[in-house]
Amino acid sequence: MIDRFIWAASGAGLSEHAWAAAEESGAAWVGNDAAAHVSLLRSTVREELAFGMEQQGVAPEIMAARIDEAMGTWGLRHIAEREPSRLSTGQTRRLAIAAALLRDPGSLVLDCPTDGLDAAAVGTLRATLAEFGGPVTVYDRVRTVLAEDARTEVRLDGTEEDAPAPVPSSSPATTPGEPVLTMENASVTRGSFVLGPVNLNVLGGQVTHLGGPNGSGKTTLMLAVLGLLPHDGALDAPVAGWAPTGMDAAFSRRTVLKELAVGTDEDHAEAALRWVGLDRWRDAHPLDVPSSPRRMLAVAAALVRGPGLLILDEPTVGLDAEGYAWLARVMRGYASGEYHAHLSTVGIPALWHGDRPAVLWSCHNAAFADAVSDRSAMLGNQA
Repeated sequence: MIDRFIWAASGAGLSEHAWAAAEESGAAWVGNDAAAHVSLLRSTVREELAFGMEQQGVAPEIMAARIDEAMGTWGLRHIAEREPSRLSTGQTRRLAIAAALLRDPGSLVLDCPTDGLDAAAVGTLRATLAEFGGPVTVYDRVRTVLAEDARTEVRLDGTEEDAPAPVPSSSPATTPGEPVLTMENASVTRGSFVLGPVNLNVLGGQVTHLGGPNGSGKTTLMLAVLGLLPHDGALDAPVAGWAPTGMDAAFSRRTVLKELAVGTDEDHAEAALRWVGLDRWRDAHPLDVPSSPRRMLAVAAALVRGPGLLILDEPTVGLDAEGYAWLARVMRGYASGEYHAHLSTVGIPALWHGDRPAVLWSCHNAAFADAVSDRSAMLGNQA
C-alpha cells in the first residue's frame, strides 16, 4: 500500500525532495524522467529487465521466471525483444518501474509515476503497489488516483488545501475548417514496428486528440507527419511544429528567448514568449525553469513560427494543475488562430497562410482530453 502521497506545484522542489527521500532511506527510486532509469547497456527489453538482478547475482533460472512474470504483469511480452531506446513514453515508464521492482527493494519512491501511462497501466501500478511489502512514497505535481490509495496525503509545503482539478470546462463547439492533415490508408514503419493503415483528417480551427494505449503508435504517426519516417499510402500535411514528450534533450540554448529563436529570429521568439505567457522566464536557462513552464516552453518552441499544424506529444507530462489550464488555453487559442492574429498585429510572417491552423496532440488523461479537444482519433493496440 502507498504510505504517503506527496504533491506540490511545479517549482516547489518536488523531484529534489523525492531524490533526497530515496537517498536517505535507501529506497528504490524511479524519477519523473523514466528514460533516465533505463541503462541502455542491453539490447532488448528482456535483457534490460535482467540487468539489476545480474548485479545482485540472482540465479539464471530464478531470474528468467521473475522476468517472465514481470513482462506479463506490465504488458511487456510483445516487446520483449525490442530495443529499450525505441519504446514509447508509457512503455519506458512501465519498464523502469518493473526493473526497479525486480531488484526486490525494501522500499520504493516514485516521482510522477502515472505520467505517460495509459489507463490499463495505471490499474496495474495501483494493484502492484497495493501488494508491495515495504513502504511506498509517491510524489506528484497534481493529485492523481494514487492519492486515493495512500494512508497519508500531504502537500510538500505542509498545507492541506486541495489541488485545482486539472480539467477545464468543456470548450464550445467550433465550426471546422478545411483539412490541414489528411491520411488515407497510410502505413508507417519504425524499425520492426508497423502502424496502419490509418485514415485520419485533422481539420483547421480544431484540436484533435490522438488516443490509444501505450505502444499503439501515436508518436510513430506524429514522426511520419513530420516527414521523419517513411510511409505508404497518402499523407498530406503542411510544415508542422512539434513538441516531443522528452523535452529537456531538445533544449540547446542558454536562455529561454534564445531557445525560442532557434530556426527563426528574435522577433518570432519575442512574439511567442509574450503570447504563450513565458515573459518572466525570458533570460533564464531552459533547464533552470520549473517543470510546468518548461513544458510550455517546449510548446512555444513548436508554435513559434506559426505552422499550420501544431503537434504535441503528451504535453501534460510534467505539468502541475495550473499548467493544465495553461496548456488548454494555448491549444484552444492556437487552433482558433489567435497566435497567427498576434503575429499579424506585430507585422511578423507566419508559416501558415490558410484559413485556420490545427492542433494534433496525445494525452492519457481522458477527462482532460475530452474537455479540451473538438474530436478524437483512436489508434488500436499494436504489436
